Amino acid sequence: MAEQAPRTGRWLRAALGLSLAVNLLVVGLIAGAAYRFHGPHAVPHGMPRGAMHSYGTPYIMALPDDRRRAVFRDLRGKKDGGDMSRAARRALYDQVILALRAVPYEQQQVTQLLDRQRKATLRVQEASQTAWLAELAGMSDAERAAYADRLQDVLSRGRKRMHGGQKRRMGD
Repeated sequence: MAEQAPRTGRWLRAALGLSLAVNLLVVGLIAGAAYRFHGPHAVPHGMPRGAMHSYGTPYIMALPDDRRRAVFRDLRGKKDGGDMSRAARRALYDQVILALRAVPYEQQQVTQLLDRQRKATLRVQEASQTAWLAELAGMSDAERAAYADRLQDVLSRGRKRMHGGQKRRMGD
């Protein structure tokens, strides 16, 4: 009877396949983190996902870390008729998607949903502005001047990031 060759080939292929899978997983995690923290949609450090991403962002991001966290904590604690909650605002997007897929399409329904989103966004913006103004009111002249310096730095970094590391000149 002929001897059979050892089956190390199968185990070797399985080990190589597992090694490849682990390597791809690590590369995917690194690429995902780089995309999340350095891509065009990156969330500024210290800002929770879903927080305001608008003209007001630099004002909040220039606050000292402890004060910025306090502002966000206060904002998360405020609910204005339920529309300010993150879950309620996300639900509006789901409703718009359903309305866009509806047959027949009803423009009026989409318009009403967009109006609700706009009002919820304005309420969040107003609450953010009120919290920010309260922070400013509690600052001394020196603290406010230091804050203005940090704000200028935040705005300068934003321009550099948006334009490939170079400041944009007026008229460009």
